[in-house]
Amino acid sequence: VGLYFGEVATVAGVESSLKPLASLPALPKANVPKMTFAPDLKRRAEMSARAKAAAEGARPGEASIACRGDRAFPVARSDTALVIIDMQSDFLLPDGRIGQHYKDSPVTNGLAGVKRLLASARAAGLTVAHSRSHRYGAAVMDHFVGAGDAGYEFHPEVAPVPGEIVVDKWTFGAFASTPLEEELRARGVERILLCGVLTNVCIFATASQAVDRFFRVCLVEDACAAFDTEWHDMAIRLISEPQMRKGHYGQVGLYFGEVTSVKDVEGVLGPLESRT
Repeated sequence: VGLYFGEVATVAGVESSLKPLASLPALPKANVPKMTFAPDLKRRAEMSARAKAAAEGARPGEASIACRGDRAFPVARSDTALVIIDMQSDFLLPDGRIGQHYKDSPVTNGLAGVKRLLASARAAGLTVAHSRSHRYGAAVMDHFVGAGDAGYEFHPEVAPVPGEIVVDKWTFGAFASTPLEEELRARGVERILLCGVLTNVCIFATASQAVDRFFRVCLVEDACAAFDTEWHDMAIRLISEPQMRKGHYGQVGLYFGEVTSVKDVEGVLGPLESRT
């Protein structure tokens, strides 16, 4: 209840429920000590500097990918990563722990696209990162990590190879509970090509967490999928449409992401392969 992602109520409903509580004895005041978080102040200064840099506009790339709304997303092999979210057997296979509840769903629609993107990114020399989720709805199944569980592992067609980043997460987004940010920063990454599952859950959360950290995001829509096409389409709109409105139009990949296709990414990365 309230964890995936939340219940929805009305003001009238909340007022009606809270009114009887007003007649109950007052709760004792909590004794909360004053807190000072030095790491938080350091982090705030770091993000402030990144925000100022982002306000100057996207750094030119080696090439640009055509995106929705006649927009473009610049990429460079030195600072762009392909980030693949939760391509695990439990989600993708009809007998998986989650997939078994959605046997006739379109969740595998993005699998071929992810496979193509992975081949193209590897050939061009981009950083590649994979996330694996041990968050199953409200349950955290961290005993799967490192246990070789077949359902928890990556789908064999899009499994990582040695040298690629792999993070295991208990949050829907891939940044909040993993060292993904540190891994990407260590490799000079500033821009992300995002794909995987589920579009309306972990993809959406990862895009939000990425732009909060001032990584520019480009979502490859036909390399993503959800258990319901309507959920997928709604998530795509929520990710892409805000920055196409007046007042935010100049924020390339930051509110919350550009949207492109596998074909357009391949068309741009292909010529970069010869420079690798």
